[in-house]
Amino acid sequence: MSQDKLIQVKGLEKRFKRLEVLRGIDIDIHKGDVVAVIGPSGSGKSTFLRCLNLLEEPTGGQIIFEGTDITSKETNIDVMRQKIGMVFQQFNLFANMTVLDNVMAGPLRVKGMKKDEAEKLALGLLERVGLGDRGSAYPIQLSGGQQQRVAIARALAMQPDVMLFDEPTSALDPEMVREVLDVIRQLADEGMTMVVVTHEMGFAREAASRVLFMDEGVIMEENGPQEFFDHPQNPRLQDFLSKVL
Repeated sequence: MSQDKLIQVKGLEKRFKRLEVLRGIDIDIHKGDVVAVIGPSGSGKSTFLRCLNLLEEPTGGQIIFEGTDITSKETNIDVMRQKIGMVFQQFNLFANMTVLDNVMAGPLRVKGMKKDEAEKLALGLLERVGLGDRGSAYPIQLSGGQQQRVAIARALAMQPDVMLFDEPTSALDPEMVREVLDVIRQLADEGMTMVVVTHEMGFAREAASRVLFMDEGVIMEENGPQEFFDHPQNPRLQDFLSKVL
């Protein structure tokens, strides 16, 4: 892991009216990090992730991405978002477009890439996620696991510097979970910087370089996966792991 700080989060706060969801998050994410974020429902995990590309606007604090304060009003967030890939629980594919067209859409519309170049990129990415033969299919013809793999290929088509995954397997049947996690593991092996909100503890242990435990809007514990799972320090984390492992 290099020590290049890709994302610096300083005192991040988020409130929805009176509800305090994030209460001062501080974390540095370095290039090549695979950060797994775990914790109970309602702990602020997804809100934290959505703040990283300003899908949720923070109430306080700063997020510095590649040296630029993206929370500043001066920053063109649309330009910055091109470097931040995001994969959601739901696949959000365009139902009226083929798989290939779904993956090509971003490079064509946002990046202004030439069609043949975008097609070559998209075909390569579909191959990479194990769907090289499904380019002409429509989303409805695919399983949930295949749709989520297309969603990953679509996010990668923007050639981002970091990938954010928000519970990418929670909408899937159990037998489809592994095929999606295998693709994410492969990206980790290739050195992609990632922040993954997940309830898959095996994945967090095997693929993450760091694991965060969030509860009540704060990071309660952070460590390398072996230490995190084998020797948890925080009583809340100990209790949480005793229920999920």
